[in-house]
Amino acid sequence: MRQLPDPTVFTVRDAEACGWTMSALRNAVRHGRIVRVRQGVYTSVPRRSHRVDTVAAARNYPDCTVSHRSAALMHDLPLLGAQPTLVEVTVAPRSNANLPRIHVHRAQLRPPDAVLVDGVAVTSIARTLIDVARHRRLATAVAAIDAALQRGLTTYEELDDVVRSCWNWPGIARARRALHLADHRAESPLESVSRLVIPRLGLPAPEPQITFTDRHGRIVGRGDFYWDEFGVVGEADGRGKYDERPVLTAEKDRQEELEDLGLVAVRWGWRHVQGGQHILRTKLLNGFERGRRRDRSRFPRLWTL
Repeated sequence: MRQLPDPTVFTVRDAEACGWTMSALRNAVRHGRIVRVRQGVYTSVPRRSHRVDTVAAARNYPDCTVSHRSAALMHDLPLLGAQPTLVEVTVAPRSNANLPRIHVHRAQLRPPDAVLVDGVAVTSIARTLIDVARHRRLATAVAAIDAALQRGLTTYEELDDVVRSCWNWPGIARARRALHLADHRAESPLESVSRLVIPRLGLPAPEPQITFTDRHGRIVGRGDFYWDEFGVVGEADGRGKYDERPVLTAEKDRQEELEDLGLVAVRWGWRHVQGGQHILRTKLLNGFERGRRRDRSRFPRLWTL
C-alpha cells in the first residue's frame, strides 16, 4: 500500500511525488481511503470540515488569501451565527479571478495583513476580526474580538491599525462599533453576547469578572458579572460548561460560598440571550429585588472586592 503524502490535504503533484498514479488515486477514492475535496486536491481525513475545504481551496488557488469567516475558523476563533458554506478568500482589487465554489472578496492586503496557517496564506487575526466585523452581526464580531483579546492573540492597537488602514471601506463604522464594545475580560462568547443584551433590556450594565473575598481576605470565587448597587453576581454559563459531575459539584460549591457571603446569584444560558430575553430580564430584576431586600433588612455584606 502506497504511503500517503504528509499533509492532511494534498494535491495530485504531492501524491505523484510519493509514487501515486492517477489510477491509484481514483481507486483509493472509490474505496474510501482518501476523499476528493475539489479538482486535483484530496484529503486523508474521513470526515470533511470547513477547515479541510479551506486548505484545499488555498492549495488549488495559491494566489488567494483565506479571509473573513474562513480565516476566523482557521485561527480557531469562535464564530457565532451562520457558518460559511463556501470558502471565503480575498484577492487583489483588480483581479479577474473567477474561482468555483469560493466566495471571493476583492480588497487590498498590506504585508502585515497576511500570515501562514497550516502552510496556506490566511489574513492575520487583526485583519480577520475587522473583516468579520465589517460584514457580520455585531454579536458575532464582538464575541470573536473578545476571544482574541482574552487569549492574547491580538491587541486593541493592532485592531485599531487595521481600522485606520481601511477607514473608508464598506462596513467600517460597524467594525469601529464592535471594537469599541469589545472587552478582553470576557471568557466566553456567552459572556460577550450577554454584555450586549443586558443594556438593551433597560438594565444597568454590570462589571465583568469580579473576584470576591471574605472578611478574612480569603478568595471565595469570581463572578462573570457583578452589580454592586444590588449585591448581585451573574453567571452566564447555562449547563454546557459543566457536563462532568466533579466540575458541576465544584461550581455548585462555589456558588453556595458566594451566597453564604450574602451575594445574590443569578444564572442564565444561551436560551436566555437568544429567544428568551424577557426571561433573562425577569431573572435579573428578581435578583436585584432580592438584593434590595437583603440591604433593607440590614443583613451585612460579608464580601469585599
